[in-house]
Amino acid sequence: MDQNYKNLVFTKHALERLGDRSISMDAIWQTVSHPDKKFKNDGNSTKFIRRVNGRKIHAVATFLNKENKWLVVSVWVRGEDDKQPLVWQIITLPFKILWWLVKAIFKTLSKN
Repeated sequence: MDQNYKNLVFTKHALERLGDRSISMDAIWQTVSHPDKKFKNDGNSTKFIRRVNGRKIHAVATFLNKENKWLVVSVWVRGEDDKQPLVWQIITLPFKILWWLVKAIFKTLSKN
């Protein structure tokens, strides 16, 4: 994935979070360019918040004066958890099925 998009440059961490959280670069561009809220953090970074397609997008970025671009450090969606990796889903599936069976058995026994 390219690290540049319009007037944004993404760190490796931010690119990973885009994938983990199913956020598009355009959603981040909208958030940084036209935020609903904007807060200055310690140092030079700024936190941007905007609702895009019903999701509350948060982005932390630092302005790069020489390049006239924003360096996006991290992104997330408020109220949403990251997707679990497929390997972890496969590893935990037997335990989830076992737990579902145990609950079903206890529910059946409690009715009798």
